[in-house]
Amino acid sequence: MGGDYMRETEYKFLVTKEKFYEIMTQIKGQYPDACCDKRIQINYYYDTFDGYLLSNHTTLRVRQTEDSIALELKESLPAVKDFSTSKETTKKISGLLPEITLKDGRFAWIPFQLQGNLVTKRVSIKPCQSLSIDFDINYYWGYCDYEIEMEFNKDALKATTVLINNLGLMPLRNKTGGKAIRFFKLKSNLFKD
Repeated sequence: MGGDYMRETEYKFLVTKEKFYEIMTQIKGQYPDACCDKRIQINYYYDTFDGYLLSNHTTLRVRQTEDSIALELKESLPAVKDFSTSKETTKKISGLLPEITLKDGRFAWIPFQLQGNLVTKRVSIKPCQSLSIDFDINYYWGYCDYEIEMEFNKDALKATTVLINNLGLMPLRNKTGGKAIRFFKLKSNLFKD
C-alpha cells in the first residue's frame, strides 16, 4: 500500500460506562501533569461483502479526524501474551471513496467496498513517551460501547502491566475483538438474510 509503517502494541479493555469514568478519574488523578487530548474520529471500514479481510485478521479503514483523513491497513499479528500486536500502514488521502483497490501488497487488486462507519469520541492521556491511555466511547449500528486502550512500547511493558493490575483491569481484558471485529459482528447480526 505504501505509506508510513508502524508496529502497535496495546492492551484493550471493554468496560461498563461506570468503570470507564472511574478509571479515567483515577488516571487523571495519578498523572495530573500528563498531556491530555480530546478528539472525535470516524473509521470508515472496507471489506468484501463476504468478509475477506476480516477472515485474514486485517482491517482496511479510512480514518477521519478534524485535521486529517488517511487510509489505514491494520494487520493483526498472532497473540503471544495478554496484549495485541499489529502492523499498521497509513497513507494520507484526499477523500472517501465507495470502493478501494490497493495497488500493492498482500491484498492488491481486490476491490473492497465501504461497509459503514464507527464514530469514536476519544480522550487520550499520555503519562510518558512510552505509554498512551485512550478512553474511547464508540458508536456503531445504533450501539455504544466503552473501551480503554493502553498503547505502549516494549520499554513500558512491565510498568504498564503493573498499572493495569493496580487498576484491577486485567479481568476486563477485551476478548471480543477490536473495534472492526465488533462493528462487523453487529452488522452481520443486524443484516442477516
